[in-house]
Amino acid sequence: MSTNSTLPPETPAEARSGGGVVLQRLVGRHSTATLYLGDCLDVLPTLPPVDSVISDPPYGMNLNTDFSGMNGWSGKGHKYERIIGDDQPFDPKPWLKVGKTQVLWGAQYFCHSLPENGGWLVFNKRGDGKPSEICFGDCELAWCNVGQSVRMCSKMWHGVARWASEGRLHPTQKPVYLMAWCIEQAKTPEGGTVLDPYMGSGTTGIAAARLHRNFIGIERDAAHYKTACDRIAHELDGALL
Repeated sequence: MSTNSTLPPETPAEARSGGGVVLQRLVGRHSTATLYLGDCLDVLPTLPPVDSVISDPPYGMNLNTDFSGMNGWSGKGHKYERIIGDDQPFDPKPWLKVGKTQVLWGAQYFCHSLPENGGWLVFNKRGDGKPSEICFGDCELAWCNVGQSVRMCSKMWHGVARWASEGRLHPTQKPVYLMAWCIEQAKTPEGGTVLDPYMGSGTTGIAAARLHRNFIGIERDAAHYKTACDRIAHELDGALL
């Protein structure tokens, strides 16, 4: 069972470090999670060594996160707050020096800043592979510094039409299955540490816990940070969402 996983309703943090960064530590039976509320570039110099960086960062789409007018098989969409930092280009360079392996989603938007070597991961959000008739893309791409091949994960996770029971707590939330697959593709060793500097609602942390990997997550948005703390605390207690 986890310790220190009961979070106050307003403030989920247990401690503050320099620069106003909020820190929450959670301990489970097989892994730990260290969660920061703050700017990841401010936290970066203080981080311990990690094995892998696995993240879906904001990359300058300035995404309209009002999905309230959309209907899908899983129900009506919601209106979310805009993603912090999504109105500016993403620079991956600071994270290419962290850990032994990296997986970065949305890499087609910043591939000019990535090394020429490496492989690509494809997330087929249609599941069945059939062409989409709505405005969202059928696939998403990630750059991975492990290997040179192109590999694909297929799962229905398309707009509000998702064949899953995880719910949508963040406008660009990925399924736990996908982030677990990323950890495997990155060859993060069991007992190793995964860093997600743009953790959103904490999906990478849940995947890490299920695979017995330790997790470090950083998030700037206080509401998403609390969601991540709650979700990961429940996961470390063994409660599936």
